[in-house]
Parts: sequence; C-alpha cells; structure tokens
Amino acid sequence: MKSFNINGKELPIPSFFQVYNYGGGAGDKCREIVYANLTKDTPALVNYYYINNKYPHTFQSNKLNDISKFNSIGDIFNYVRKSLAEDDKNVYSKYSLPDYDFNQKIFLLDSGSSQIVKYIAKKINYNKESFLTMFYQHMVAYYDFADRYKFDLVVGFDLGGKYTFKDGEADKKLIQFYNSLDKDKINYTILKATVDYLKTKPNYYPKVLATIHGKTPNYYKQYTLKTLELEKSLGYTFWGFALGGIASSKTADESWSNDIDFSKTKKKFVSDAVTPARASYIVHNIVGNRPIHALGGGGYPNILLNSWCGATSFDAASPARRVGDGNALSTNYVFEKDAPKKLNGSEVSFSKFFVGGINADGTLRDESFEYIDLNKLDNKFSLCGCPACKVLKTMTTLKELYASKSSDDEANYFSRQLMNIHAIWQHRFLCQAIAKYSQTEFIKIYGKDNLFSRLLLILKQIKGMV
Repeated sequence: MKSFNINGKELPIPSFFQVYNYGGGAGDKCREIVYANLTKDTPALVNYYYINNKYPHTFQSNKLNDISKFNSIGDIFNYVRKSLAEDDKNVYSKYSLPDYDFNQKIFLLDSGSSQIVKYIAKKINYNKESFLTMFYQHMVAYYDFADRYKFDLVVGFDLGGKYTFKDGEADKKLIQFYNSLDKDKINYTILKATVDYLKTKPNYYPKVLATIHGKTPNYYKQYTLKTLELEKSLGYTFWGFALGGIASSKTADESWSNDIDFSKTKKKFVSDAVTPARASYIVHNIVGNRPIHALGGGGYPNILLNSWCGATSFDAASPARRVGDGNALSTNYVFEKDAPKKLNGSEVSFSKFFVGGINADGTLRDESFEYIDLNKLDNKFSLCGCPACKVLKTMTTLKELYASKSSDDEANYFSRQLMNIHAIWQHRFLCQAIAKYSQTEFIKIYGKDNLFSRLLLILKQIKGMV
C-alpha cells in the first residue's frame, strides 16, 4: 500500500502537510495562499479557529465573513486567492500568476481548540460546571463545518495542547481554569461523543482521525488501547489516528527520551525527533497499518523516524516560521556575510533558507541539513530544482528580491514565499524517497548523510523498546 485514496484524491505514504494559518496572521500568511500554485498538490492542514470568523480573533479576514455561498474549502481558498491577487494586489508584478484550483489538494482540518477553550472559558465566566455542555456544542459545530465544506480529513475534537497566556490578570484565571479541568476525562468523553455524533451521519464526508493523548509513553499506549476498546464497544471504526502533544521536545515529559543514548549521535536535530517517533511506534504497534498523522511532528529531522516508526503523514509550520525570522533591517545587508547583528539597538534578523536535503532528481545534496541565514549563502549556491528554485534560477536572484523591500514590498514577499515553498518541497522530496525505497535501499543511497545516519542509530534504540 503506497497511498490512501481519499475522496478520489491520492495521499501518498508518507505525506507532508503544509500548514495554512490564513486568518491567523497577515503578510506571509496571505502570500502563502497567492503562490499556492507552486506547491501543486501538497496537502494542507487548516486551523478551524482561524478561518471561522464566528470566533473574534486578531488578523481575522473579512474575506471569510460570508463563506456560506461556497461548496468546499477548496472553493473558499480559490476565492480568497483571487481576491488577494486582484483586489489587494498581493502578488509580485513581474511574476505571471497562473490559475490554480485548491480542490486538487487534500485538506485536513484541525480545531485550534486551545483557543476555543479560552473563548469558552471567558464566555462562561470560568464556570467549570458549564464548560462541558458548551464544549460539546462547539464540537458539533466543528464537525458540521468540516462536513459542510468538504474537508477530506478532520482531527478529532479535543482540549488541544498549546496554551499560551498573554493577558495579564486574565491569564491567571485562564491558567487556574485550565488546570482545574480533568483533561483525560473530558477528552475521552468528547471522543465518545464524537462517535455518537458520527453514527448519526452515515454520509459524513471527511475521514476522521481519533486524537491520541498521553503525557508519557505508557499513558500514550493506554490511551490508544482505550480508544480501540471504545471503537469495539460502540461498533464504530475511526479512519485513523492523530498523535497529539508530541510536536515539541521542549514540553515533552523527560520519559520520552530517558532511555535514549545520544552519545554517538549528539542531540542537535535528533532529540526533537524522538518523541513523535516513539509515539508513532507505540500507536502503530497497537493499531497496525491504519493511518497515523503526527500533529506538528513533521519537521524535517523527524520525517525519517516518524515514517519508519509507523506514521503515514505529518505536518509542520517550520518552513514558514524560518522565513518569518527575517525583518526589514536585514534586507539592507543580504549580500553581506558579516552583516551587523544589531543596528541602533534593533536586531538584524534574516529569513532562513533550507540547505541540504535531496535534489529534485533524487540525488543527495552535499550540504548537511540546516536552516541558514540567507546572507550566509554564497551567491553561486546551487539550487535544488524544485518548483520554487526553477522560478529563481540563481541565489543572486533570490537575494535581489529579498533586498527590494524598501522599493517593492511584493518582491520581498515573493522571495520569502519562494524560500518557504523550497523548504516545503524538501520535506516532500524526502517523503518521496522514503516511499520509493526500502529501508535497506534508502540507507545505501542516502545513508552517508550525517542527519540520516544519526537518526538510524536512534531508530534502532526505539525499535528495541517495548
């Protein structure tokens, strides 16, 4: 089995999902939509909270105020792209923007539920007794939305895991409220409610991924077993599973990596791959060859281990985030390798370019993987042949576009999106190589890469664990 057929569209195994946060930011978030043609059929994860203007939020787009006239999420983004390009002029004037149909993409909807929890908490004045009733209502609205706009996949509704607080005194109330919730009980109750809802919807359009939780590897295992028991008792089978809470090693319990020996690999890049890989391996050993999506676990160093440990897909926002590291000051120094780090107390910060990886023709590149400040790259740096690099042709062209911010803002945005899209294709090229070759063949062809060789040492340890 090399792919899943989802509503007539093929999802290769493994697959990398680009993250669309349109409605959750401006600038680059808009240009991601405009230049989507260069990503072709790259699947995309969409945040429900950001594209649903029923939730008041910063950066919400007025283009999403009335989407009831559209039949699919693809149609919505087709409209948004056209309006951004034609009405808002969010396109580089020297680039001939081709037509593009978002309906060719596979779309995965994630709830952004941590923001929804905050919204509900304030609505009910932090009354814990009222929370579950309202949370259930938002669950139904979420699943209805996914069906109404024909998302191909939907992540099971849950409490989420990213809680950041920035509102002073309100933060304390939110933190106290969130900490007072019995999270495991609520997540399991909502999982059961999800099944009850879906059993009333025999023609439900999206495939549903049950979200797995667990602070430690053992809890992860127990929650997975409990989910299968729920399926059996209620006579319903989820299409697959979404792995939650495993995206960041910074917030992961130390038990995920306690038994891993990093002495021969060092921790750079490798340590971040351990938690999603172990979670994938735990779930895969229980559910077999069913689809497994590692939420937020698709950073480049994670892909190989995730795939060989059983994950079939994953997403990551790192390509866009590394582009977002660049600021206006840096555009004046992009041709200077020894650019100042600060000017008049302000940081000079460059967008970062993905180096290393695999060329479009499948050959291994000479560089080791890393995101590098754009100014540090030689003007004659060879490009990989991906759709973005084909547009650029040379590194000098990229730097010239990047340096144009003061005179042509759209040229600068174009350069940033080309860097973003280049990184996305590098994630895809790795997925394609994993799909094409057996583990033995992959090691023979790409094993000399420093990152891959170190990850293989970690893989052996993970597979030696129970």
